[in-house]
Amino acid sequence: MPNFSREKLLFYPARFGLYESVFEHLDLSIIKKQLPKRGRKPFCRQTICRALVYKNLKAIKTLSELTFELSTNLGISYVLGFDKRLPSRHRFEEFLHKTPNALLQEIRKQQIKTLVKLGVINGKYLSIDSTAIVAWVKQNNPKVFVEGKFDKTKFPQGDPDARLGFMSLQKLKSNSKEQQLDLFQSSSNNKTEKRIIYFWGYRNHVIFDSLSELPIFENTLPANVFDCKVIIPSFKELKKYLRLKPQGVIADAAYDAEYVRKYIRRSLKAKDFIPINPRSRKQDIKLTPHNTRVCIAGFEMYPWGKFKDRGRIRRKFVCPITHSKSIARKHDYRCPVNHPRFLKGGCYAYVRVDKSYRLDAISPKSEYFKKIYRMRSGDERGFSRLLSFYMQQPILTGLNAVANHCTLAHISILAIAIAAVKAKQSDKTRYIRGFLKYLLGK
Repeated sequence: MPNFSREKLLFYPARFGLYESVFEHLDLSIIKKQLPKRGRKPFCRQTICRALVYKNLKAIKTLSELTFELSTNLGISYVLGFDKRLPSRHRFEEFLHKTPNALLQEIRKQQIKTLVKLGVINGKYLSIDSTAIVAWVKQNNPKVFVEGKFDKTKFPQGDPDARLGFMSLQKLKSNSKEQQLDLFQSSSNNKTEKRIIYFWGYRNHVIFDSLSELPIFENTLPANVFDCKVIIPSFKELKKYLRLKPQGVIADAAYDAEYVRKYIRRSLKAKDFIPINPRSRKQDIKLTPHNTRVCIAGFEMYPWGKFKDRGRIRRKFVCPITHSKSIARKHDYRCPVNHPRFLKGGCYAYVRVDKSYRLDAISPKSEYFKKIYRMRSGDERGFSRLLSFYMQQPILTGLNAVANHCTLAHISILAIAIAAVKAKQSDKTRYIRGFLKYLLGK
């Protein structure tokens, strides 16, 4: 925390002291001071970072508005650590572009450890989800014509790190939600249908503590990285600095994969509360009482050995007419339903015979599953708090700058939670907009 004389200020409002209480517990010592090479004395990088956190706390949208706020409110400038000189917008941009994201991640990790020691985070139930971060490029503007706008092989020149992603929205009826999508391109004009929206940008992947609804892990990646590919590396990274023993992991159907469920049960020793994604389930499979496939004509198929396929053990079944002379004679060597595969050697099918983690999952229709899965609504509230800092609307381009922009939003959320606990108001750890009033105890 910077040392300055309060006598320099003609008035010292109480809200300045509240900002001090937030920054007092925000340890930025890991950010080293920049040594001057030539020219003017550089601004303290810790002060720049503190000002960016203040930008989030005040819900200031752009860096230009932040510089105007500091120039017209000299009192808060002193609280942040600025003395006489104030930085321009370019100094904030330089900080976001050149500061390694791992540096800000270390600050966030220390905050998580502090909240664990304070008993706010226990990690009994963890929930993972992601949100879209839309890049500020002309390809995302529906009013601008760009040839091959959503061609995934043509990266936007305004942000070469951005990648093509999509999100789905359902039944948009209010005008306010339509105004929020003016940067997106929709594949449907029907306002009552499920719409797939394509965009260029990134995704912020977050692991929430379901009981406290606070984020304990975050990572920003290009939008073309699938959610199910992120969950295992995310938990491995989380285990490096936080030793939690969760009883359950909650996620939506996008994370329904065999290897994901296997990792949760074997490595995390937890239960997986993930709905079954029907994308790979075949509804027309018929089996006999002794697990033999039945073909479309109603015949019991002939077993033809086992083999391994991508770590799974499958049993192969073939057409009984083409592989059994006795059955072929009964049907005059013809398929009763004239299946087109019959002339090419007959039908064949497979049945998985090893353990399936997807089929052994907790039934989504059970009351136990519904009770635990209901806590996933905390993810939506958690993202709502993060988006109040304009996290979904990055002010700069480039993966590192966008990642720093998102990490600072998480640091701001955790700083408020720590300040609330230190002020002995633990029930106010999730208050964002009105945190000044509640810290005052009004």
